[in-house]
Amino acid sequence: MRRSLRLRQFLIIAMATLLVVLASRWYAQKRASDEFRHDLHSDIQVSLMSCAPVAERKDAWHTCNARTFKNYLFNKLSGEVTLCHDGKAMGDLGDESNCILLNQTPHFWSAADVSTEPAVQLVVNTLGGELWHIARLKAHPEIQIMTNDAALQRLLKALFKIRDQQLPIFAPILVLCALLLALYVTHLTISPLEKLKLALSTLKPENLNNAERISTPFREFDGFITVYDQLLKRLGDSFTKAKRFSSDAAHELRTPLAILRGQVEDLIGDVPTGSLLQVRLRSMADEIERLIEISEKLLLLSKADAQLIEQELSDFDLSAFLDELVEESDLYHPNVRIDKSIQPHVIWRCDPSLIRQLIHNLYANAVKYNRPDGWIKFTLKSDGHMLELAIENPSENIPSDLKEKAFDRFYRGDFARTRKVSGTGLGLSICHEIAILHQGSLSLEPTLSQSVIVTLRTPLN
Repeated sequence: MRRSLRLRQFLIIAMATLLVVLASRWYAQKRASDEFRHDLHSDIQVSLMSCAPVAERKDAWHTCNARTFKNYLFNKLSGEVTLCHDGKAMGDLGDESNCILLNQTPHFWSAADVSTEPAVQLVVNTLGGELWHIARLKAHPEIQIMTNDAALQRLLKALFKIRDQQLPIFAPILVLCALLLALYVTHLTISPLEKLKLALSTLKPENLNNAERISTPFREFDGFITVYDQLLKRLGDSFTKAKRFSSDAAHELRTPLAILRGQVEDLIGDVPTGSLLQVRLRSMADEIERLIEISEKLLLLSKADAQLIEQELSDFDLSAFLDELVEESDLYHPNVRIDKSIQPHVIWRCDPSLIRQLIHNLYANAVKYNRPDGWIKFTLKSDGHMLELAIENPSENIPSDLKEKAFDRFYRGDFARTRKVSGTGLGLSICHEIAILHQGSLSLEPTLSQSVIVTLRTPLN
């Protein structure tokens, strides 16, 4: 199954968006932890330096903190802060056991000093199996402020929990934005290709040299458009040369072939009747006649390619013509049974001479490629706007590619190799061009019962 470019782009953008969101969340969480520790250290130092003189008075301490801090983080952690003085907790500011443990662990202060203030010693170290942030004044080392890192992590988790609670609201908006972005990017990508597809769908052999040039607002497509223009020019030149060659060749061959035919006919009359030479000359005359037929048909096809066939439109009684053809077929092909289902009084506005040629070609093919005890069925019906003419006949050894290649020029299937049936392989091509000239269509369909149906569908006017 072929993949969809729109779906692929949407999935890529959605996955990229998801990865960016996850990466940003991971980075924000890691960055927030570092920033919060930095802010905590700053708050501890500011609190220690500004409020140490009133450390022995709890109310004054809280008032000093509220007045001093511009960052609210330390106030959020104030319930987790222990204020120690000479190894004892000050009032109800923390757990006194923490102060006792700190006083009994003198090597705690041997850790690296992370303070940014020269008057403060700030250390992050393990105490009692837990990580602590503890600061003291160098001038008054008996006063210490200590905060457990677990308290900071609990605050971070609470903030991230609030953030995650917004995810059900944010996720649909994110998906919608990704979808809109994918649609927009796809439109930008597909738009030049849609223009190219539209231009290609309007191309015909007669307008290859004057096709409208495609323009796009993106320079990345300039090379692509240039290749497209060059391809149009080469195709136009090739079609022009091919049409001119077939037309010129048909014109140039008509005169010498007619002269050859006349000279061979004269020679046939000059040699003894029934002689081997006369037989050979008759064979040559037949081949010359075949060449003349091919040149005439090539000339007609070249005119059709160049849209130079002039139509002489008139009302044509198709029903009467088919009835007459069926009656005559009993005289010329008595071994072929003819069945007909012809709707009467079907009047077609067309070029009668071209339509006669079309129907005679189809009828001749039905006779040539029929079985020895075969039959032909004519079916004509009309709804007042469209007509449908079907000619069906049984056949032997129907080629597997007949449906696809029947209207190709010079195609005759296996018959072209065996020469069992005379012909040029151009009759159906001419019929196809005549049908198109009348805004109709011609189709060929082999059936399961080893028969072939050729169907002409065209508007009555």
